[in-house]
Amino acid sequence: MHNRPVLLIHGMGSSYEHNWVTPGWADLLRESGREVVGVELPGHGVGGRTGDPTRPAPEVLLEAAAGIAPVDAVGFSAGGFALMVAAARKPEAFGSVALLGVTDGGLPGNRGGDPGTRAVADALESDEEPVDGIPRLMRRLVDTAGNDRGAVAAFARSRQPRAGTGDLAEITARCLVVEGGADRGGPAELIAAAIPHCSRVVLKGVDHFSLPSDIGCLDVVLRFLDGE
Repeated sequence: MHNRPVLLIHGMGSSYEHNWVTPGWADLLRESGREVVGVELPGHGVGGRTGDPTRPAPEVLLEAAAGIAPVDAVGFSAGGFALMVAAARKPEAFGSVALLGVTDGGLPGNRGGDPGTRAVADALESDEEPVDGIPRLMRRLVDTAGNDRGAVAAFARSRQPRAGTGDLAEITARCLVVEGGADRGGPAELIAAAIPHCSRVVLKGVDHFSLPSDIGCLDVVLRFLDGE
């Protein structure tokens, strides 16, 4: 068992507080003796109103890890994709990584599951609430998390770097991929297969947005971080 610091990286539209504190992740990790470092994606959180929302998210992660590496890290959705890039660029900085809600559709060249879609950005910039399900849900998530709609929209439209399967082969950290069986974005089979030391867990009946608050997800990730 290692008590490395843990980086927690939220999904697009959310925040460290909304994604990790409210469901209990941060408290449980601290109770186990871990230092918890919450990482806000560009355009999100308090700093999202003043910082550059188009800044590459992997750079933010690597800055957060600087001086305390090696670290463990948990990333959800857009945070998971950013974590994949960071762990591939600087493998020695990460001991264990858990990737939640990342799907093969978000890999370069296959943009079907990309969370930074035009529809979501349009919904955030619109004066009226959208009718469609996902854009409407994302707009409400942004508001609930206390984010600035315009800043998150700019992040969604930015060309954030993505790791391809060749890049993922450079990751040396222990890896766990957790996906919801009801995630409409599809599976993460290619991602899990491309990372050398990676296992994959599918939680039946769990959709994409409920994954971070699912007790089964929390349990399997905490056990993974403890080396089980």
